[in-house]
Amino acid sequence: MTKVKLTDESDIFPLRPAFGHNGTKITLWANYFQLDLRPQPLYKYGIAVTPAAYDGPPIPARGGEQPREKVAKGGKKHRIVASALQKLGWGPKLILATEFQDQVLSLTELNIPPSGAIRVEDCDPGRDRVDKWDVIFSGPMSVNLDQLLAYLRRMEDPVGDAAARFPKFPVELDALGVILGHTARHQDDKTTIVGSGRFFAVDDARRDGAIPSSRGISILRGYFQSVRPATGRLLLNVNVTHGVFLRHMPLAQLFAENSISNVSDSSFDNAKASEISRLLNRAKIMMKVPWKEKPIQRFMTGLAHREDGRDDGRKDGRKDGRKEEHPPEFAPLQVDFRSPATTRFYLRSPAPKSKTSKIQGLNYDGYVLVKDYFAKRYNYSTQDQLPLINVGTKQRPEYVPAEFCTLVGGQPIKAKLDPTEQDAMIKFACRKPVDNAISITNNGRKVLGLDNNALLSHFGISVSDRLISVNGRELRPPTVIYQGGQTVSPRDGGWLMKNQRVVKAGRVIKNWACIYASRAPDDTTSCGLIQQTVKAFGNHCKITGLDINPVPSGFATADFRGEAALTATLTEGFKKHPTAAFFLIVLPKKETKSYAIVKKLADRDLGRPTVCVVEQKIMDGKGQAGYFTNVALKLNLKMDGVNQSLQAEHPLLKSGKTMVVGYDVTHPTNMNTRRDKEENVIRPPSMVGLVASIDKYLAQWPSETWANKGGQEMLDKRLEEAMDHRLTMWGRNNKNQLPDNILIYRDGVSEGQFKTVLDEELPFIRTACQKRYGNARKQPRITLIVSVKRHHTRFYPTDPSHTHMRSKSPKEGTVVDRGVTAVRYWDFFLQAHASLQGTARPAHYTVLLDEIFRADYKDKAAHELESLTHSMCYLYGRATKAVSICPPAYYADLVCTRARLLNEELYDDNQSNVSGQSAPKVRVVNDKLKNSMYYI
Repeated sequence: MTKVKLTDESDIFPLRPAFGHNGTKITLWANYFQLDLRPQPLYKYGIAVTPAAYDGPPIPARGGEQPREKVAKGGKKHRIVASALQKLGWGPKLILATEFQDQVLSLTELNIPPSGAIRVEDCDPGRDRVDKWDVIFSGPMSVNLDQLLAYLRRMEDPVGDAAARFPKFPVELDALGVILGHTARHQDDKTTIVGSGRFFAVDDARRDGAIPSSRGISILRGYFQSVRPATGRLLLNVNVTHGVFLRHMPLAQLFAENSISNVSDSSFDNAKASEISRLLNRAKIMMKVPWKEKPIQRFMTGLAHREDGRDDGRKDGRKDGRKEEHPPEFAPLQVDFRSPATTRFYLRSPAPKSKTSKIQGLNYDGYVLVKDYFAKRYNYSTQDQLPLINVGTKQRPEYVPAEFCTLVGGQPIKAKLDPTEQDAMIKFACRKPVDNAISITNNGRKVLGLDNNALLSHFGISVSDRLISVNGRELRPPTVIYQGGQTVSPRDGGWLMKNQRVVKAGRVIKNWACIYASRAPDDTTSCGLIQQTVKAFGNHCKITGLDINPVPSGFATADFRGEAALTATLTEGFKKHPTAAFFLIVLPKKETKSYAIVKKLADRDLGRPTVCVVEQKIMDGKGQAGYFTNVALKLNLKMDGVNQSLQAEHPLLKSGKTMVVGYDVTHPTNMNTRRDKEENVIRPPSMVGLVASIDKYLAQWPSETWANKGGQEMLDKRLEEAMDHRLTMWGRNNKNQLPDNILIYRDGVSEGQFKTVLDEELPFIRTACQKRYGNARKQPRITLIVSVKRHHTRFYPTDPSHTHMRSKSPKEGTVVDRGVTAVRYWDFFLQAHASLQGTARPAHYTVLLDEIFRADYKDKAAHELESLTHSMCYLYGRATKAVSICPPAYYADLVCTRARLLNEELYDDNQSNVSGQSAPKVRVVNDKLKNSMYYI
């Protein structure tokens, strides 16, 4: 692809034009500690761990199988790296810092052998076999901390450094992060580390709360830390975080708590066993074998399953290209899982030179029942009702009795929480700001090892014991306008729509229908009450300003007693009313599965507009009016209407020549690995959502959605096509005129990806404009801003008069653009919404490219951008309150969420675990709805 040249190099990562000045000045605490640093020479070495070349006697192959390639990772790699460092003299005379994975930092050059490799031996806990490993060191690389500090004082880029401005000094900042995290990582038996900067205490003395679950998991509170540059100083960002971990518990206890402790009993829950088996895939266990002195560490594949060892469609059925000649044999049962009494395995004769001798009574080179094997070989009676545990692989299983096994607590786990666990997580994480601040300054510092730390002192680092204070401002809320110029002044981030009508009704709704999904579809009394309520809803829509016939033209019932019945009866209901402008779907409860069935049928398969409501809420007389209003607002958006506007239109929008765009990517998470027939890993796709305004009201945001390569954040040529479609849509709604300006909010990318957005994504946008505008028209000016909600900066009020009285968070409209930012770059934090509970999370906006604001508003550019972004948060069409991130980013996220729902088969672990299947086709919204706000 030919890249379109940017107009001006200074527009890329533009200098902050000035700090914002509008609003009431306030002082806040931020969850940052100041770092003081004494620069000194620092050497960084890279680390790689590889198996040592084997130089011993031949190892007898088991069944002719080739030995697997060894890989060191996680705790094993931690042990190996630590052993190598000890050989180098790591101790009081040689101070080192490492994350025990990829790098080590030293104040002096290390005495590395000429080969660069140090050989160490390692043995897994409880195992006899000793493995040899080579730890290979590369480097050293100098870490220029003095240059980093000099830059922070001056905030001036070196001449000619424009191509690599962001992020600045990544090596130095990463090195400081390694040093600050070393102490916690060194206590690997007391602290679990997730990713590069999340630390969780798993010992009782330091653990800051835990919520256990019956599935053998716990929700723990931990701490995130990251070194951040700011104007004139270095800061350590510390935040409370939460994660899901395995509990320390015997598997027999876990099975009993989940009704899966007897595979032959009628009470055995096969679905729960499948869930637990998937959950524990790759879980670390300790096996206490009665005839062994020490516990043995192993990793689970899952519970013994009737498909273990079978040809699953892979190439020759095996990862190494061989078929399993003698797969396990299982007794026929109604359930999928097997026990020692229902599982037989093929017992091979010992190798000729093996120390293992044959046991009398065992059938060698034939099949043996697991319970008989343990009885005859070890004189041990297995608990025959418990499921067996597979500590081998799915293709080559290796079974052990469950009563031997105990889950190792504190293991992070990628688990999809069930509704009960989700509620528990939300309640556990929802804390007042002061509680989080206390946790950070007390227990957080203990877990992270920030106090009285000799290692930090050796490296010349000290961490202030107080949270920093920063200057902020409270922006005034805009005045909201409804039909006829009626105004409403928001309070506490929201407003009531009482006696107001929407600015502009959408399409005329002459015919519409209601489908009532009922557990008792033949109950005429319930149906009659629903019909009366639905008529009341129609009247409320009319009062709210929608152009609607208040009486529905049709009513049907759907059978809620099972997914198949619901799908069939919904389909029948849709087809019964072919002229209905929309369908009101009444569901008996708020539930993901039934909602997904409705939307897949309506949005994807049939192209019928729908609005879903919950029976209890529409029947609740106390909150009915407010609920009706919110549903009516959603309906008006789906019908192309305008719900609200602002009294003081921003000059950039007033002329109607600025298109605002938002786009985001959502990735598959918490999924097991799936492979195709050729053993390639199949990654479910990431889904992209893009929205763009079509007029000056910023009310309608038609969308584009498509699949991106799984796990990949950066977009491809489809972005160019999507932008071309949105420009075409703008022209249709603006007398064939194209916008002069395009304001883009790119959601969700990390700082390390900022330059990639400019290098890879921006050219696609430029090319789309070039094609649409041609050479005869002036190309549009573009401002590209990254908006992020998933960050760890939090602010705490210092003045009760500037505190939200309910949540104790800062008040809505709080903006911070100094203190925790670098003056060189143009970014700001904005908490536009009122947080009703918990600690408010501000949105973080960073300007990557600006061709609009500095040109039009000069030194007031920061003021205008903050004001516009803040005002837009009051234009989120389906609510009468300000939202936490500006609507283009918010809507793009909704589009991604709907795209995942329409393709939920791609993200179903039940299917993802079945190897060899072809990946399902990506499905998108029906053409009939693609230019509407169907996703609301």
